[in-house]
Amino acid sequence: MATFEEKVKKQVEIIKQHTFLDPTRDKVFKEIFSKDVTLIHFLNAMLHQPEERKIVSIERKKPASTLTSAIDVEEVRFDVHAKLNNDEFVDLEVQRASHEDFADRVELYADQLSIESKIHFDSQRTEAEKEDHPYLMPSTYSVWICNFPVSFCKSYREELGLFRFSSIGDPDALPVYDKKRYIVIDLSKVDANVLDLNSAETEWLELFTKMASAKDAPKTKDPVIADVYSRLAVNALEKNFITEIATGMVTEAEISTRIGTARREGREEARLSDAEAFLREGDSVERVARVLKLPLEKVQELADKIAGEKA
Repeated sequence: MATFEEKVKKQVEIIKQHTFLDPTRDKVFKEIFSKDVTLIHFLNAMLHQPEERKIVSIERKKPASTLTSAIDVEEVRFDVHAKLNNDEFVDLEVQRASHEDFADRVELYADQLSIESKIHFDSQRTEAEKEDHPYLMPSTYSVWICNFPVSFCKSYREELGLFRFSSIGDPDALPVYDKKRYIVIDLSKVDANVLDLNSAETEWLELFTKMASAKDAPKTKDPVIADVYSRLAVNALEKNFITEIATGMVTEAEISTRIGTARREGREEARLSDAEAFLREGDSVERVARVLKLPLEKVQELADKIAGEKA
């Protein structure tokens, strides 16, 4: 059986056979939106805001958000978290595979985004403003790019909101609360008819659906889109970056296999055993916690134990 290192080397060679990286891979996704101008361009294309509300600047916020109660600590780690120039907040996520609690995850992240945004929003208000309107909330956008068929999406782009049940069937119904928006992009529903619309949005949709298998960059007059293709060209990337992506791909594949085995055998404790194994192989605490769905502090305890053994 091939060792972990051998699997990574093989995956590196597979990646090198492609012209571009897969933009739905976690590390690649974050690299795409590491540039403010790219994130602003994407959000303006996807949020469908009127011209007077277009985003012109952003302020990066911390990716991790912790909710502490009397009995437990829940951590949410956003892929891309930012405050917009109009005092609105956004969380941008990429999801490669579905799971049975996906809708719950969308709601959890949106709730955590609301809490984080409220704390920051209030920190910028005067005491008089907070006294007059203690419950006033900022607007938030929870944006999900999904590389799988989403059960509640009828189209490639769905916007969810809080509506009255009595409004069901009314095509002109408006949400009763419009400050918390959910935008879900279902890449599996992007077809030729959508891509023929020729807009900034469709250029992004083409990038996310076609880039991984593309032989050449598309002809585009948009400098931001062209820059993304340029940055993700495999032959222009540093070897270490490709190795990091390959390591993540092998790790997630092996973790998924082990999770499946553990579920079949009914051994929940296998996740901790798997976490320790991957930590010993050099994978990061954050990745193991995220993929195995373990509390970050438990994985950190395992990492500390391993480090103590080596001391």
